[in-house]
This record gives sequence, C-alpha cells and structure tokens, in this order.
Amino acid sequence: MPDIQLLFRAPPLVAHPYLPLFTPAFEDGFACRAVLLRTESLGRISLASENSLAPPRIAQSFLATEKNRRTLRDSVRMVQRLAREPAFASFISAQLDPASPVTSDADLDAHIRASTGTVRHPLGTCRMGAVDDEEAVVGPDLRVRGTRGLRVVDASAMPNMIGGNNNAAVIMIAEHVSDLISGRGPLQAAVI
Repeated sequence: MPDIQLLFRAPPLVAHPYLPLFTPAFEDGFACRAVLLRTESLGRISLASENSLAPPRIAQSFLATEKNRRTLRDSVRMVQRLAREPAFASFISAQLDPASPVTSDADLDAHIRASTGTVRHPLGTCRMGAVDDEEAVVGPDLRVRGTRGLRVVDASAMPNMIGGNNNAAVIMIAEHVSDLISGRGPLQAAVI
C-alpha cells in the first residue's frame, strides 16, 4: 500500500505572482514534494477561550512518530535519487531546496521540520463514529451530537486518513448527506 504521494508542480516552491514592472519573474524551475499519506501523528484542536471569535488552539503534532519521520526521510532520499536520473538531466541545473543533497538522518529531519506543511488537506477534527463511540463528534448521519439541525459535511468528519487527496471523499460525503436530507435512498449499484 503506498505511503507517500509525489506532487510535482511546474513553478518552483519559491514562485510568486509575476507582475511586470512591479515584481521580477522567478527563474524557471519545478518542484517535487513527498507527501505522507498515512500519518500516525495526531494533532489536537481546542478552544482558546469562551470568546467564540477567538482563534482556536491548533497543535498539529507533525512528525510525532518515528515511523512518520522514517517514511519522510526515505521519501526525500527517493526524490533526490529520482532527480539524478538521466531523464531529468536536461531539466535540472541546480537543486534549490535543500541547497545541496542531504543524506544523514539528522540533516534530513532538520530539512523536513523546516519545510513540512499540510498540503491543505487536514481532516478529522469532528470525526464521525458509531452511535456508541463516545469520542465521535458526529454520528453516521453526520449530525453533531447534542445539537439539533447541525451537521458537519466536510473533511473534518472523516474518522481516518485516506491514501490521497481528500477532495473526492468530501464530495462523496456531501452527496450522501444531500441524499439523507432530501430523503433519497442510496443509488442502485451499476451493472457493468
């Protein structure tokens, strides 16, 4: 089962909007990021105060387990090996981030800590669970427990990580809740 996803992007990670006369163009380049698909690290989100307008406290707890750190170290090494393949030779004149290949676990850990981000796919802050799951925020119908007329219909209701981008899963959740609200039953299985 894959544990990483490689994200290639045409501009380098340092790219910015190019506005002639106001900002210089960035140098041609591309970026490849290794994304951890099955993290074991669990963050926490909590209220900072009784003021509903106060930003919440978010502790992402990135890289809390050795398995996650090892997987990302191996992934960075794999991206560096991939960049040395002959097929990339005419496209790469220099490695920018990190400025030179890093190989030791300590150097890789430092680079990963300095460059890690969410890739904008966090989930599970209001996870869905079975009726008898006291830790779940929403039930199987995605209604928030202890409230009336309130559902969570986004990635925060997902109880576990999925192995890839969560956009399709969120669309599926939204379609399912739409059917629940409108009283439509599940679609019949397609016959192929």
